[in-house]
Amino acid sequence: MGAIVELIGVYLGDVGVAKIASTIGKSGFYMVLGILIYTLYRGDKGVFLIGGLGLTASTDVMLKTILKMPRPPASEWLVKAEGPGFPSGHAAMSFSFALLIGYLSGDPLLGMALFIHALAVSGSRLVLHVHYPVDVVGGAVIGVVIAIISIMIYRRAEDVAKYLLIVSIPGLALSVIASLEMPSYTDSPLLTGICLGSLVSAIILLRIPNESLTDNNWRIRIASLIISFIGLVVALKLEASGEYPLILIGGLVFALLALLSKPITSGMLRGSVGQNTR
Repeated sequence: MGAIVELIGVYLGDVGVAKIASTIGKSGFYMVLGILIYTLYRGDKGVFLIGGLGLTASTDVMLKTILKMPRPPASEWLVKAEGPGFPSGHAAMSFSFALLIGYLSGDPLLGMALFIHALAVSGSRLVLHVHYPVDVVGGAVIGVVIAIISIMIYRRAEDVAKYLLIVSIPGLALSVIASLEMPSYTDSPLLTGICLGSLVSAIILLRIPNESLTDNNWRIRIASLIISFIGLVVALKLEASGEYPLILIGGLVFALLALLSKPITSGMLRGSVGQNTR
């Protein structure tokens, strides 16, 4: 019901509702949800979601920096915007998130609600005058296509670490291209760092048992959540510097801590238990 109200508000041109939908539709919001799924639910499911969203974001940013298509005049914007116009990152990420979560949950009602939410997020970018219709449509198509590709890779890989490795390689290549084309665009170094961290994490995860990702011990969950959010805070602090190397390092630290927090805490807990039993 909330998604329907959100959609109606946006398509009636309510600027307040559009600003809320646009804020929720930021890529960082979906990444935080990925962290919560990873830490509090199932690590393997979180890795799947974060990997798919990372590939979506890298594709979006690469196309933005290559095509360099303009946004509407800045004098018309109702919110702050950064970077070229096509494709809309909000549309790409919201549609990708809807499909990925719909697949993970197997719940058609949840998938439909998230699809409606994606429509609202996409429409909000038009109401706020920061995108043209072609930007939004292009972003939605990219989000759907990358999500489908991610799902296909996940189903064939049969191992979440192998899946992460496969999606991280093109993600890193795309983000490096974006960095070369437009290093001043904040998302370029940030995603380069995140994809590099995802690649390193995948290599490490290939060498350890998958059980460390699915351990539901409450202490592991809480410790993993804290470690992941420390990585997020570090990334946000370094991003605020505006310096390319620091932003890249922030993305790298975030990805490593977020994707390896469960194996780290699981290993520490088992080590402490082993010492106590001696």
